[in-house]
Amino acid sequence: MSGDLKLDTGELRETGSALRVIATEFENANANSDTAADAVGHSRLADRVREFAHNWDDTRGDMVEGIGVLADSATGVGEAFEEIETELVAALKGE
Repeated sequence: MSGDLKLDTGELRETGSALRVIATEFENANANSDTAADAVGHSRLADRVREFAHNWDDTRGDMVEGIGVLADSATGVGEAFEEIETELVAALKGE
């Protein structure tokens, strides 16, 4: 077992950004479902699309909150490791 710790902090920060995009899509789901419903061309199907999206409000809200926490965590871990690495390099250089 290796004692090396390897962490791609850029990937973590990108993951945080991607999770923010996902959270935004979930937040906009009702508006997006209304647009999709308008495009289906059948009034009963359009009603079902809207009903499904709007009935998911509470669950979607919980998911958006959870995704936001994950986004913040991924970004924060990436930034923290970058700061630690900078401090360790400076300490090794005697700065």
